Amino acid sequence: MGPRPAPLWRLAAAAAADALLGVIAWSLAAMWLLVAVFAVRTRPLDVLDGLILALAILMLGVALHVIYHTVLVGGCGQTLGKMLMGVAVVRWDGAPAGYGRALLRCVGGGLCLLTLGLGRLLVLFTRDRRALSDLVAGTRPVQRPSP
Repeated sequence: MGPRPAPLWRLAAAAAADALLGVIAWSLAAMWLLVAVFAVRTRPLDVLDGLILALAILMLGVALHVIYHTVLVGGCGQTLGKMLMGVAVVRWDGAPAGYGRALLRCVGGGLCLLTLGLGRLLVLFTRDRRALSDLVAGTRPVQRPSP
C-alpha cells in the first residue's frame, strides 16, 4: 500500500510554518531591495517608478516561493514546514517527486490561487489528501514514519 496520506492537521500546520518562513524571507529581501533602490536614487520616485518597484517586490515574492518549493520538494521531498510536521511529497507511485514535478506542483499552486483557494479545498474531499496542485503534478502528501 505504501505510505499513509498525511493528516489534514499536519498539512495545515506545515503550510502555516512555510507561509511564516516565506513572509519573513520576502520581507527581508524586499527591505534590502528598497534599501538598494533608495541608496542609488537621487530624486524621489514618481508614480511609474513606484509601480515598477511594487511589481519588482511582488515578483521577488513569487520567485522566492517557486525556488523554495521547487528546490526543497524536488531535492528531498519536503519543505522546512513539512520536515517539521513529518510530511513528505512523493509521486503517485511513492517515488521521490523530483524537480520537474515540484515545479509543476508550484504551477498547480498558482492555479489554486487563481481559483481563490477552491483548488486547495480538494484535500477535504480526496482520500489521499491531494489538492489541485498535487493532481496537476501527479504527487501526493504522505506522512513520514517516525524515526
